[in-house]
Amino acid sequence: MVGATVRPRRYSDSVQRLFFRMIAALALAAVILGVSITPACGRSADRTTQPKVVELEFWTIALATFDGYIRGQLAAFEAAHPGVKVRWVDVPYSVLERKLISAAAAGRAPDVVNMSDVNYARFAALGAFVDLNPLVPTDQTPEERYLPGALFLCRLYSAPTPRKPLLALPWYVNPQASIINTALLQTGGLSLETLPRDWRGVLALASDFRKRTGKFLISQPLGEESQLPVMLLGEGLVPLKSRDPADPSKGLEADLTRPEVRDYIALWVEAFRRGDLPRAAATQGHSHLLDLYQEQSIAVISTGPNFLKNVRDVSPKVFAASTVREDVRGVLGRAHMPIMVLSVTSQSKHPREAAALAWWMTGPQAQLEFCKLVAIMPSTAASASDPYFQPTEADMSGPDGVLARARKVVADSLPNAVGFTAALETWPDLRRSFEDAIKRVLVDNADLDETLRHLNDEWNRILREAPPATMEAVPRPERAP
Repeated sequence: MVGATVRPRRYSDSVQRLFFRMIAALALAAVILGVSITPACGRSADRTTQPKVVELEFWTIALATFDGYIRGQLAAFEAAHPGVKVRWVDVPYSVLERKLISAAAAGRAPDVVNMSDVNYARFAALGAFVDLNPLVPTDQTPEERYLPGALFLCRLYSAPTPRKPLLALPWYVNPQASIINTALLQTGGLSLETLPRDWRGVLALASDFRKRTGKFLISQPLGEESQLPVMLLGEGLVPLKSRDPADPSKGLEADLTRPEVRDYIALWVEAFRRGDLPRAAATQGHSHLLDLYQEQSIAVISTGPNFLKNVRDVSPKVFAASTVREDVRGVLGRAHMPIMVLSVTSQSKHPREAAALAWWMTGPQAQLEFCKLVAIMPSTAASASDPYFQPTEADMSGPDGVLARARKVVADSLPNAVGFTAALETWPDLRRSFEDAIKRVLVDNADLDETLRHLNDEWNRILREAPPATMEAVPRPERAP
């Protein structure tokens, strides 16, 4: 999967926070001074001696495979912007944070950097990116260009300004769909018509399905790469609250022991303990779903449509029995939208040209070409409405018709999809501590209530040690229309 999340080697919390504070200090100085802390190699800090050719450095995450596409887009950008040259650097996901920290500490941060939603949230909260509001073209607003759910996170940041800053532009997204083995579903006495479309409803049928088939109806990563925080937000159950509602500046505190939050987590824990979910749900991430589906051990999985090509190549029989439907969701009726973004760093000497590059790479035509190379989805409304994402019934009825159907199903979900990622510096730390705690409950049979109380305390410690943030930094979308 393009830009797939790989868990990076983790520093200690104290070391991480030290590094990120360094980033914040550098970014702030850059904003105030209008220059990088240390001039980058080959660049002059004296504006009067700037070379005529503007040189930009552009970092992407794990896109070296698409060398031809990236270089083609950069060549087209340079042709449309005489005097601007772009140096492209592709970085493995696992070292992105460390590499960016090191570059910023040396005053050599890239001009434009590709971030995942989690990476972005961390650095955006520390002031590492410039506000793009005054830098993007005026002939089309970001709200007119990008899908609402894709733009949501880019503006989702609490700052003491009347206008929400635009700290990133959405690039490509990868919302999930439900991939369903119809033959296995039928064996369990279910059909597409009787299969619920919400997580609570599907989970309620898991025990009976297990008894009938000896197989699993569904699963989700609960410990490693836990989807529980995302599902909580999809249910409208926010695990954070204002420390003082009358004074939002006092920051956030944990709300994991609230009965509604606790009870939803308990639904999944109890299903796991009953054996209605595979043991791998506790200790393996998303990959366990893919393996089980190809083995015909699970009927319904939530994943990106690109997975279907693997099924076709590895398990033709399963592929022939597979169909695609909109993803199972929480009560808000909104799918989760993992997102890649492009940001301009505070150390860029050429923020306007850098913003132009980010605008170019996230444009409708550039995104459409990218999506035709790999099974990702665009963040622009114009790209998503292209005939490529709206295949005919004839296109969806052939031997590989399910692949075309997957594109349409996911494209149709985009207007209501939302990135359920909090724009908090501490969100990665909060998620990691959550995952560790749930693993103890699932693997070691630790008491859920006691574990949540301890986890609540741990979250509050993490939140107290970080700069204050408000509930504005936490996604709380309305129900889908």
